[in-house]
Amino acid sequence: MDRKSITGFLLIALVIILYPWYMSIVSPSIPNENNTDKINDKESEQIELGDNSSISIKPLNNKALDLKSKQLIIESDLYTIKMLNKNGGSFVEYKLNNYTKYDSTIIDLIDPIENDNLLLKFVSMDGERISLDKNWEILSNQKKVTIGDNKEILEFQTFYQNKLIKKIFTFYPNSYKIGLEVVFDDPNFFISRGEFTLAWNGGLTSTEKNYKSDYQEFRGYAYLGDELFGSKLKSGNTNSESQNGNTNWVAIRTKYFITSIIPSMPGLGATIGGKLSGDRPSYSVEIHNPVMNKSQFDLYIGPMDYNRIKSLDVGLENAMSLGWGFFKPIGRLITWTLKTMYSVIPNYGIVVILFAFLIKLLLNPLSIKQFKSQKKMQEIQPRLQEIKRKYKNDSVKLGRAQMQLFKDSGYNPASACLPLFLQMPILIAVFTVFRTTVDFRGAPFFGWISDLSAPDTLFTLAGIPINILPFFMGGTMFLQQKMMSANNSDPQQKTIMYVMNAVFLVLFYSFPSGLNLYYAVFNILSIAQQSYMGVGQLNTANK
Repeated sequence: MDRKSITGFLLIALVIILYPWYMSIVSPSIPNENNTDKINDKESEQIELGDNSSISIKPLNNKALDLKSKQLIIESDLYTIKMLNKNGGSFVEYKLNNYTKYDSTIIDLIDPIENDNLLLKFVSMDGERISLDKNWEILSNQKKVTIGDNKEILEFQTFYQNKLIKKIFTFYPNSYKIGLEVVFDDPNFFISRGEFTLAWNGGLTSTEKNYKSDYQEFRGYAYLGDELFGSKLKSGNTNSESQNGNTNWVAIRTKYFITSIIPSMPGLGATIGGKLSGDRPSYSVEIHNPVMNKSQFDLYIGPMDYNRIKSLDVGLENAMSLGWGFFKPIGRLITWTLKTMYSVIPNYGIVVILFAFLIKLLLNPLSIKQFKSQKKMQEIQPRLQEIKRKYKNDSVKLGRAQMQLFKDSGYNPASACLPLFLQMPILIAVFTVFRTTVDFRGAPFFGWISDLSAPDTLFTLAGIPINILPFFMGGTMFLQQKMMSANNSDPQQKTIMYVMNAVFLVLFYSFPSGLNLYYAVFNILSIAQQSYMGVGQLNTANK
């Protein structure tokens, strides 16, 4: 080995030996919170990553390592939050004071199994993925904060490579909106790629007695531009999808409730993921944000109340189940109408009945055309049956004779179907809104109908719930169809009618009582209109 190589190795050895002494001078350790002389023996902390690998972080501030878990209680008229200093402020309980479960306990939205929320992540200058999931310092001695007429502020802080990082929460009076400000001290010194991530892991928990129905409405969403990004979880491995673009918000929703992260400036993209354990979905959402010294967010965590969510003016109402595509504007109008009526008549059962009258009045011109067509069909029914008997073995002649009969009588087969087809968007929107509107949740009507969002179970017999309104709705549907098929002696059509009634009874049996009430009233109004117009009366003149 030549002299230059030996000299080089000696210099390298000298650097390695003297490096700890040099670092103690340029970056002295900071005493812990209790001003003791204890030295943390762990040189590094391990962070577990999603791909089962881990990285080491060497914070140059022992305070960040020594902090113990602390708990805060935040109370307002709307919610009671239990908050830890983990992650720099994470919710372990989020109880909605005005909403109860079927057992009368207050609803808690946070999943007790998975509550790793509001986590900050980024990639360091060394290319390591960093999660700030330790206990942060709380810049307050308060253990309980009460939100009165004024907003309240809570601050958390930690250090990474001697650079200060803060999370500042602002709690507003009479609002489910919570402000969040993320502050980085010189972020370009330790954050690469020009972005950081704010994540909500673990989703929300089910709040309904029929948890399977609740699970069907669970979703993780991101709103990029004007497009809703996200899909249902698939069984098996952990699901994860990412999308780049201007991101207005990310959210996780259940049937009636939602948590969302809304940046003041659009994010750079989003990741929607989670896992499906049996029937139980657990979503996680991340929003990727440009690195700045200060980044502002709003959190909305609460009921999917259309007026409250719409007032945020960020398009979060698109996460609500108001129908598909074309039906959504109709769903929004229906929701607005119901809430407006309720502000005048504070009983949603009565509101549903009056709403059925309103929809019937709106669809009346189409109903009149439909019933006139049905009446015309009943008038020619005896002649039509005669033609069927006469040409029962010759389908070609049967078709020609029928068309001639329709032409001579002035009956247009499409005139009966078209009005019904035009009514379908409204009826489908009503169906969707009534099933998922949080306003109906826990809303009583009278007597045994104590919750319009659930079946109206009167009692249970041998483990089977006995619901009354589905039978009432099925009876009105049967009577209406029987009137429409008067003078029709075709046994096949009558069989189809009976089967369809049975199918609808089974289908609607587990539906919300508000939906059954609406359709029952709508059917009664249709029966009254049919009777007034003479549809369904036996025509003896042609016999």
